[in-house]
Amino acid sequence: MHSFRAVRALICAMLLFVTLAPIASGTAANHDPEYNNPYLYGIAAHAWWLDPDVYGDQLFPALDELGVTTVRIGIDWKRFEPEPGRFDWSMYDRVFSELADRNILIVANFNTIPYWASTDQDGCAIEWQEILDCELAPEHYRSFERAIEAAVTRYAWIEHWEFWNEPEMWTHFGDLNYLGYLRTFYDIAKEINPEITVAANTLAGPGYIRWLYRVSHDWYGEGEAPWDAVSFHPYAEPNADAAAREGVDPIKSGHIEELHEVMRQYGHAEARIWITEYGWFGSHEASAQVLRETLDWMRGQPYIEFAHLHMLHDWHEDLYSEDRGLMAIVPDEHGRTTLDENTQFTPKSAYYNAFRDLEKGGRIPYHAAGDSRYFSATGHVVSGRFLDYWSRMGDYRTIGLPLTRRYPKQQSDGSWLVVQDFERVRMEYHPNLQGTRHEVLGTLIGRHITAGRENEPAFKPLESCEPAAGRECFAATSHSLAYGFRDFWNQHGGLARFGYSISEEFEELNPDTGRIHTVQYFERSRFEYHPNLAGTPFEVQLGLLIRDDLERTGWIPAESPRDPTWRMFE
Repeated sequence: MHSFRAVRALICAMLLFVTLAPIASGTAANHDPEYNNPYLYGIAAHAWWLDPDVYGDQLFPALDELGVTTVRIGIDWKRFEPEPGRFDWSMYDRVFSELADRNILIVANFNTIPYWASTDQDGCAIEWQEILDCELAPEHYRSFERAIEAAVTRYAWIEHWEFWNEPEMWTHFGDLNYLGYLRTFYDIAKEINPEITVAANTLAGPGYIRWLYRVSHDWYGEGEAPWDAVSFHPYAEPNADAAAREGVDPIKSGHIEELHEVMRQYGHAEARIWITEYGWFGSHEASAQVLRETLDWMRGQPYIEFAHLHMLHDWHEDLYSEDRGLMAIVPDEHGRTTLDENTQFTPKSAYYNAFRDLEKGGRIPYHAAGDSRYFSATGHVVSGRFLDYWSRMGDYRTIGLPLTRRYPKQQSDGSWLVVQDFERVRMEYHPNLQGTRHEVLGTLIGRHITAGRENEPAFKPLESCEPAAGRECFAATSHSLAYGFRDFWNQHGGLARFGYSISEEFEELNPDTGRIHTVQYFERSRFEYHPNLAGTPFEVQLGLLIRDDLERTGWIPAESPRDPTWRMFE
């Protein structure tokens, strides 16, 4: 058996060899400080440490204090399917829910092979040997496909997926296997949700990706590469003290720029680069210095979509190991640093505080993309299925301006859906209806905000209702719809757009205008009659129910880049 440490050291030396040079002169200092991508302030993490049942009570508060906006986290096949056909999602459900509840964007990394699916089951079962010995057995390729289907279906609300971690390090990915596996992942994931973004991963950088493009063109045809973005780990000088002392580039900035050029040459000029790992070991003060320098440079590269520092805490039990965390392991009463359920972490003050104190606000310059539309009034972009719904089912008057980016929202049954909020509608993507006209629906905001009003006269079900000219009766809710509101309902989408009426017409003080209006509530909206606009197309309007809900939530005005209402673009 090869020595793992020796083989890994040799591979790292081959892949990470680079002539170290200072970051390009003037690049960092000349960017417009108003533009500052909030998603550069991310952390690379592992689910088993973030699990609320392990260290979550320490680490989630640290993510909050640090102002982390995005977490790159593995979804390991070997963990969620430990035995053939037995899926265990409990840990990932707990961790992802905690992250989503904090409005932290998740970049999911599909990774690893379970021992039972490997040609070498004994070697693959040993964690430190897996990159050497795990090889997908041909008879388990269908198991691999089923695992992809299961993960992407369960977490269809996660819209950014990275396939594998440093494939060049895996012995059996060294030939053409990675591209084939990536193609499989890409095709299955896109069939489940065509609008997710899939990234190819590399440790080596532009040379490896250039080779992948060439082979992909030969195999699949020009422009058919099975990835939408490239994730890169631009480790350079690993010792922060050496980087700070010698003035060398703490990351491979030149390789990042070259990688972007390779992507442009192969027709992916609009594709983005994800820096899903970078970091250093060394003194806390030097680490803080190179962190600030690195992020200052990244802010000037608009093609970098995410950056994730590796990582939040140290993860080796050796006090003298080259750990790179923002937090250190607290030695126990015997002076030992051990990782178990009793482990405590403490911030490395200078390094931790440097990340915490970085300015994470700002905006991103908007560059026009295919099926997207930028709304300058709110600084948000609408694209894909949500833009189709906006155009097909309404406009400014009936749906309004976008008030948020896309974000996951938990439902009453505990599940999560991707939503985007507009002034009058919260659009929900329902993956089970993907490909139909109903894959996007408006949330039942009318039901939500009128909960508890069932005994008010206008909301009590009618004892009887007789349909007549200009009047409809809905048996489903025992309410009616008539005259001008009925005409508006029929002309602007009817049942699919507004749902059934859940009240009769009545007069109510409108908090937006300060006037009393005739209104009627529906499952997904509130109709308002504005007599001062009688005879115009605006005499019937929809209430600003979603905007009001966001104000109650505290997201308007936005206080943090984590808030989905944060103005992202300019």
